[in-house]
Amino acid sequence: MTPILIYFALFTIVPIVILFVMSFTNYGETIKAGKFVSEWVGWKNYADVFKYPEYFRSILITFVIAVGVVVCGMLFGFLASLAMKAIVKGSTFYRMIWYIPGLLSGAIVSEFFNVMLANDGTINRIIESLGGEMIAWKLSTGWMYFWIIFIVTWGGTGGTAMYFLAGLNGIDKEIYEAAYLDGVNKRQKMWYITLPLLRPMLGYILITGFIGAFNIFEPVLLISNGGPDQSTKVVLYRLYDEAFKNFKYGFSCALSVIVMIIVLILTFINIRISDSGILKVEDN
Repeated sequence: MTPILIYFALFTIVPIVILFVMSFTNYGETIKAGKFVSEWVGWKNYADVFKYPEYFRSILITFVIAVGVVVCGMLFGFLASLAMKAIVKGSTFYRMIWYIPGLLSGAIVSEFFNVMLANDGTINRIIESLGGEMIAWKLSTGWMYFWIIFIVTWGGTGGTAMYFLAGLNGIDKEIYEAAYLDGVNKRQKMWYITLPLLRPMLGYILITGFIGAFNIFEPVLLISNGGPDQSTKVVLYRLYDEAFKNFKYGFSCALSVIVMIIVLILTFINIRISDSGILKVEDN
C-alpha cells in the first residue's frame, strides 16, 4: 500500500494543508518588487466571505442549482434505470447510449449549447420557423437556471442510471415473487420493496450528486458567464473570478475551505438520513 499512501499524501494531504495555510494570508493582493508577497491576515478572509453579501449569495446560488440537479438527476436516472432493466434485447447498446453524455467533455458540451442558445442560434431559429418569437436566453435568470440544470443533468443521468440499475439488479427476485403471491400491486411493490432496498444506493447517489453539483463550472463560464446580473455566479465561478481575475488567492483559498466544509456537512447529513430509518426495510 506504500505507493498509494505516498500518492495520497502528495496529491491530497499536502495540497489541503497548503490550502488551509494560504487561506490565512492575503497572497496575491500585495506586490513588492514585481512579485506577489504573502502576509498573515488571520481570519479576515473567512470573515469577508460572510461580510460581503455577494460571496454568501454565490454559495446560496450553488445550493439552489445543486438541489435542482440532484432532484432531476435522481428522477430521470431512476426512470432510465427502470427502462434499462425492462429491455432484454439490445440492452448493452441501450445502456451505452445513455452513458455517452457522461463521457463527453463538459467544456465541449457547454460550448455546443452556447452556440445553440445564441440569439441567432439553432433553438431560436426553430422557434421562429414554428411562428414564435426569439428568446434572449442569456438575459433571463430563469432560463439560465433551467439550461445549467438541464446540461448538468443530461451529462450525469447515464451514470446515475447505472448506479440505480446496479441496485435494482442486486434485489433478490424471490422477494418480488413472495410479494406477488401476497397480492402486492405495482405501486406497493415500488414503494415498500424497491425503494427501501435501494436505500444504500439512494444515499450514495445523493452524496455524490451534491458533491458533483457543487463543482459546476463549465456551463456558467461558457454560457451564462455568471449572468444575468450575477444571478448564476456559482461558487466555483466566484473562486475563478477572485483568483485569476482579481488575484486574491488567499481569499479564494478561504472560500474553498468553506465550500469543502459545506460539502462535508451535506455528506454527513445524507449519511445520517440514509441510516435514520427513512426508506428502511422492516424486519417483519
